Parts: sequence; C-alpha cells; structure tokens
Amino acid sequence: MNTEARLAAALGASAAPARDPGFTLAVMRAAEAERFRAAAARSMLRWAALGAAAALLAVAAAGWVVANWDQAESGILAAGVIFALAALARLMTQRLASAAAR
Repeated sequence: MNTEARLAAALGASAAPARDPGFTLAVMRAAEAERFRAAAARSMLRWAALGAAAALLAVAAAGWVVANWDQAESGILAAGVIFALAALARLMTQRLASAAAR
C-alpha cells in the first residue's frame, strides 16, 4: 500500500489507524524537503540581488575613481587609517577583557 492509498484509507476510516513510524517519518521528510527548497530559493534570490547591487556599485565606483583619482586616493588612505584604528581598538579591548578575566 503506497502513501496515497494509506492516506485515503486513514481519512475515510471511522477510527484512527495504527501508528506507523515509517509513514510519519516519510510525511515529515516530505514537508521538510519542501520547506528547504523554498528557503533555498529565497536565499539564492536574495544573494543574487545583493551580488547584482554590489556589482552595479563597483562599476559606478570604478568610474568615479578613474575620474577623481586625487580625491579617491585620499579617501582610500583615510579609510585605511580608520580601519587600522578600529582593528587596534578591538585588539586592545580583547586583550583587556582576557586580562581582566584572569
């Protein structure tokens, strides 16, 4: 008896059928597989849209950098300094936290 026939028999019966863990597990697996497919499709669409937006911004930024190299160079240097300061601050707070925990 396949799952369709078993489900039809269970729906048409006047009493609850005997528990079948295999059937229950098969229904749960099918539901989980469907949920996973839907979640994977949403995730792929989200990442594709994010990638397209990032590519568009990269092309626009590259065009601006070519036209305004002097300002871009100072901006890149400023961003590097800010990144280095943030990394140093994070490193110091981690060291202080580990020293305080001892």
